[in-house]
Amino acid sequence: MWEPDDLIVAPATVPGRGVRAIVRLSGEGLDGLLEELFVLPDPLPGGARSLSATLRPDRLGVEWGVIAVEILRWPGPGGPTGGPLAELQLPCSQPLLEAIIGEACRLGARLARGGEFTLRAFLAGKLDLLQAEAVLAVVDARSPGELSQALDRLAGGVGRDLNGIRERLLDLTADVEAAIDFADERSPDSLGETSASFWGSVIAALGEIGRAVEAAMAKVESRDAGARGRLPRVVICGPPNIGKSSLYNALIGREAALVADEEGTTRDWLEAVVRGDAPGRAGQPGAVEWLLVDTAGVAKLEAKGHTVPGDGLATAAAAVGLAEVGRAEIVLRCRDLGTAGVSPDEVFVPAGAVVIDILTRCDRGLPTGDVGTVIATSATTGLGLDRLHREIAAAVASLPRFGGAAERIRAGLVGARQALAEAEAIAAVGLAGGPAEEPLLAEALLAAIDAIGMVTGHTIGTDLLDRIFSRHCVGK
Repeated sequence: MWEPDDLIVAPATVPGRGVRAIVRLSGEGLDGLLEELFVLPDPLPGGARSLSATLRPDRLGVEWGVIAVEILRWPGPGGPTGGPLAELQLPCSQPLLEAIIGEACRLGARLARGGEFTLRAFLAGKLDLLQAEAVLAVVDARSPGELSQALDRLAGGVGRDLNGIRERLLDLTADVEAAIDFADERSPDSLGETSASFWGSVIAALGEIGRAVEAAMAKVESRDAGARGRLPRVVICGPPNIGKSSLYNALIGREAALVADEEGTTRDWLEAVVRGDAPGRAGQPGAVEWLLVDTAGVAKLEAKGHTVPGDGLATAAAAVGLAEVGRAEIVLRCRDLGTAGVSPDEVFVPAGAVVIDILTRCDRGLPTGDVGTVIATSATTGLGLDRLHREIAAAVASLPRFGGAAERIRAGLVGARQALAEAEAIAAVGLAGGPAEEPLLAEALLAAIDAIGMVTGHTIGTDLLDRIFSRHCVGK
């Protein structure tokens, strides 16, 4: 189980030619790891700084010599992930990049899981849920228009609107709490001198906030109309040389992937659109589509976050494969009879992904005993392919209409809208001369703030007390 302060490392640039490559590290013990890897200024400066360094001559420098590295270092919680973070900018040499990552892992770091740096930024409040989702949209963008929309979301987009709504809710809740607890000291300019004016001002404020929530909802719905056009990713993964590419070719109905008996034939990922029928979806058409992705084989040690011996290209291909698995909504987790002893749990799959376990190349022999829900297949004879196709179509049909983050965004806005409706009903009773239920009003407003917090990642904490004291000058 990963911990939010684990020391993690990962390449931040894709394999290939270029001028510079970037490696990112984060977590507890970062400075100690940097000192083990590089010759650094002594003492290390405080605050975010750019440092010039070289490989330590008694470690990687023995083989690589004096190589200059630029390090962007955030030593504390002020960094992009809310914890110690460093970005290493080094010459774009794949063997060098792999050597540094391997040495970092040997010294106590582990390979970051897909999206883990972004997850840390979200948990630390550096990104809201909309922006975290936008990181994936930037990666997935296939046109200038899609990229422009994704970058707008990453820069703030609807998140800025929601933060504004949250600020208004905090102001209004502070006014109501002051009316309850600090009646003698509250500012009459803020709340008015009469009960009628108080309830009238509350209803007016609730109306403005409600309209802002509806506008934000409309933006999210409009944005997701395009996001829903992104097909679910169904990714084939498993150990090398077990027939994954043959299975891919059989499922798409053409010879797209190179197939050979040699291990490591697949070096990159391939994708193709596949269609299927999902009967029984009430109110929805029967046809569904998905993007089937073939990846390079990933050995079990690599899948568990360790490096393994091998040529640089194979290691890079495995890293690309793991990245594709990290983006999957559905994972086809493959083994054959020769790797049946490899536990499926040793192959990394992202949290929340649907997993379909497959036994490949069953024309060479069938499993004995109870295989449970594992689907026995053969790309040569066609064994199990129809069943697998149906299982994938059913899994695609079962995915939520919105993506995981978008569903939570929508749920948060719906929750805020419901809480605001309750608050308006309470305020209407007060304005009509009924019982003054300020505590119930405050409770409804807090529920709305919590619902918005589902999206922005904020908790109330001391925000409300700070707002009460600043707006009403309590205890000057």
